[in-house]
Amino acid sequence: MGLLDEAPKFYPDIITSSRNATAQEVNDFVGNREIFSIKDSYANLDLQPFGFKILFEAEWIYHAPVSKIEGMRQEWRVIKTDEELMKWISANGLENVIKSDILRRKDAEIFMREEKDKLSGFIANLGSGAVGVSNVFSKDDSYERLWPDIVQIVSNRFPGLPMVGYEHGEGLKAALTSGWESAGPLRIWIKDNC
Repeated sequence: MGLLDEAPKFYPDIITSSRNATAQEVNDFVGNREIFSIKDSYANLDLQPFGFKILFEAEWIYHAPVSKIEGMRQEWRVIKTDEELMKWISANGLENVIKSDILRRKDAEIFMREEKDKLSGFIANLGSGAVGVSNVFSKDDSYERLWPDIVQIVSNRFPGLPMVGYEHGEGLKAALTSGWESAGPLRIWIKDNC
């Protein structure tokens, strides 16, 4: 569990990777390090006694591979240039988080839909036996359209693999309505004085 280097902005400093991890073990791992956030991957820790508060609760989501794959809709494209990436980053509010070297990675692709100056997008990254879907956003409140598109796009680019991620709020509601399944809760904790 955890990182020894400072995490990028908006990313947790520590991620629990076992359902059996205890709050005391997390606190012992933290030691004297300056830790600002922890992803409680199973939402089973009480970190309040150690000076943390819940930032938000979310759910892991899962979508089985689909066999009926449609082509990528015309309004979607894969981000390939630094200029497109900067536009995507600005729309998603991730300045100083996503770096341009992501464009050179073979295991990750960034997708953007642009309609009448309204942007939507997400990142798909190939893991061990699954595709992670993250950083999903929609500037035109069309989450209901977005999630079915994600399934088709990811299935087209990485056929035969299940999709995973986590969401909360409107994104979670839209994902579940679109056929994604909940795979369990998680929590993001932040230092109480943040």
